[in-house]
Amino acid sequence: MILFAYCNANAQDNLPTHAIQVIGGYSKHGSGDYKGIVFGAEYIHYQTRKLSLTYSFRSTINDGKETIIVHNTTTGTSNDASIRFTTAGVQLGVNGGLSMIRTQRHELMLSLGAFGRYQSASNGSDGYSLYYPQVTGQPTVLVGYDNRTPQNTFAFGGIGQLYYNYTFKCKFYLGILGAVQTDTNGDVIPQACLSVGRRL
Repeated sequence: MILFAYCNANAQDNLPTHAIQVIGGYSKHGSGDYKGIVFGAEYIHYQTRKLSLTYSFRSTINDGKETIIVHNTTTGTSNDASIRFTTAGVQLGVNGGLSMIRTQRHELMLSLGAFGRYQSASNGSDGYSLYYPQVTGQPTVLVGYDNRTPQNTFAFGGIGQLYYNYTFKCKFYLGILGAVQTDTNGDVIPQACLSVGRRL
């Protein structure tokens, strides 16, 4: 019994101090409620058994549309004149993490961090006006743009995330991750991901 306790304690003391992982999953861009994906790669350095720093590269791609179907009553045909939007960004950041549970098999971590983000949005942050055939006399919907904000932006932001990992043979692990971020551009992006990593 004493020998078993010693071996178990020794295993706990020999937890890996580094890890790399890739993540991927679902994201929702708060500006326009655009659905999309998030993916990235991270390097984790454990300062102590419970405290760590995570260096992160992450990207999101989100899209949406304003559905506009134009019906031609003369020919009986319909035309899809929808306005389509895409917003994509890349960011670099660092998170400070607290592993509330950390053993050879299980880890539950809460982390907070900051990042810098470059983002490109097809419509910027501007609105637009729609002019229908009843008003214009044209057999389609006309769109009026008033582009006042930049299409490409740089922003700084903060992110909070909670994730759980299960390690196989003390090297490879699978995990789930939930995160919410916001930035100086006013964007809020919740995320739900899977992670695959390796302890080093």
